[in-house]
Amino acid sequence: MPALSDRLQEGALELAWSLWAELGVSGWRRRHVSHAIDPEPLILFTAFLGDTDPRLRDEATDWCIGYGRYVSAVRLRNLLSKALPEERRAFGPFAATINAHSTLRWPGSTDPRQYQRTGRARIPDFARPSLVVLRCRALFGVGARAEILRTYLSDSSSSLSAADLAHVVGYTKRNVADALEALKMGGLLEVIPQRNQLRYRSARTSELADLVGDLPGDFPNWRSIFRILETMLSTARRTEGLNPSVRGVEAARALHELTDDMRLAGLKAPPFADAGEAWARFESWAVVTTEAWASAAV
Repeated sequence: MPALSDRLQEGALELAWSLWAELGVSGWRRRHVSHAIDPEPLILFTAFLGDTDPRLRDEATDWCIGYGRYVSAVRLRNLLSKALPEERRAFGPFAATINAHSTLRWPGSTDPRQYQRTGRARIPDFARPSLVVLRCRALFGVGARAEILRTYLSDSSSSLSAADLAHVVGYTKRNVADALEALKMGGLLEVIPQRNQLRYRSARTSELADLVGDLPGDFPNWRSIFRILETMLSTARRTEGLNPSVRGVEAARALHELTDDMRLAGLKAPPFADAGEAWARFESWAVVTTEAWASAAV
């Protein structure tokens, strides 16, 4: 049987290919047609996968060069500040290559790799439901405003504070507060005073939905999903060759660190009865979870 790291890597690559194909990359696995794609977490995740699939890396690079104006460098910087060390290291050459072949100035860049643009990435328009994030940016600009509206499109009943939204959208609280004030003044949001804070909710949900167009059925928390996948992969790679009891301890530690991300991703950790069986349960759970995300079963 293949090693756990190989099985997880295969599932991670299938997921990444499907999401990039939805964005217009030259690929053939479009399984996530009803899932909203979030570009910045996907870009960071693809950089993390790196040389495991050079064609995916190069086709994603091609897309970023062609459509990078719809990607937020500010949001990339904010997400990088909370990324795993492996992800930050891997993003350096990826960002440097984008910068070397475009007028973009993405953060965290180091040394570019040798690269020749393929020119195959094509998006005729942003009409696909899965591209709602890009459609919001085309309509409202690349910034906190578009991410806030995307959040309310995903759940029109939400009542959120500036701090809540800053955590969700990946911008600073100050950026979010400025955007909320503009959206309130424009009549798209209304303010609800609650105790000692202000909360915001959608004021014109149907008009906003009509303007934005077809919405996907699911708005996954890709930031948390990718962090879970990266942690599972890193744990599997780091512990290969160790005995099962030691691997079980490492698995339990990884799951403890992922408590918040699993909650945000709607995921339950496997039950561990004792250290002896912990690794076997983690292995089974990790494979099933990765395959479900890759196949768009959840």
